[in-house]
Amino acid sequence: MSKKTVGIIIGSVLLLTALGVYIAVGSLDMSLLGGKGTEQGSNDGGVEQTATTEVQNDGEDQEEVKDGNPFGEKVKTPLSEVLMQQYIHAMSHQKVQAKEKWSYFKITDERIDFLLNQLEINKYEHENTYKEILTSWKDGDFSDAVSDHNKIWRIQEGTIGKATGLLSPKAEEAYISEQKKEKR
Repeated sequence: MSKKTVGIIIGSVLLLTALGVYIAVGSLDMSLLGGKGTEQGSNDGGVEQTATTEVQNDGEDQEEVKDGNPFGEKVKTPLSEVLMQQYIHAMSHQKVQAKEKWSYFKITDERIDFLLNQLEINKYEHENTYKEILTSWKDGDFSDAVSDHNKIWRIQEGTIGKATGLLSPKAEEAYISEQKKEKR
């Protein structure tokens, strides 16, 4: 091979590697790096973080909301698929045992209703999964929370933090209390 061909191949590999890193870093949950990512949030349903998250959704017209978002974040609506997953995933942590949990939002009727409403105004690839989970939760049924968590976790291609069991009511209360302390 000529030096020119080798140079083109090496340049292409470097360019593709740089592009891959850029895409991977862009989709990283910033909370893993100590920042305020989209999965971070309040744990008591009250006033939440002031960091903003702007999410694009397939180039469709979107409205920026914060006051109407019970997760307390400034985002574009309708919600993106990724943000829908992050919110459900973060709420499920209240109910499940897992070695690692990097996000948390307390489950509230207001949050469930908000996400169900998003399903009405937007189409999602995994819409049936989200609706099944949220409808169950709306009815107060968290008996499948482990499966619910792991469905979302698999969609997100999770490798760490698979749910292994349901928290007892006492353990759930302790987890919520611990999250309140950490957010102060």
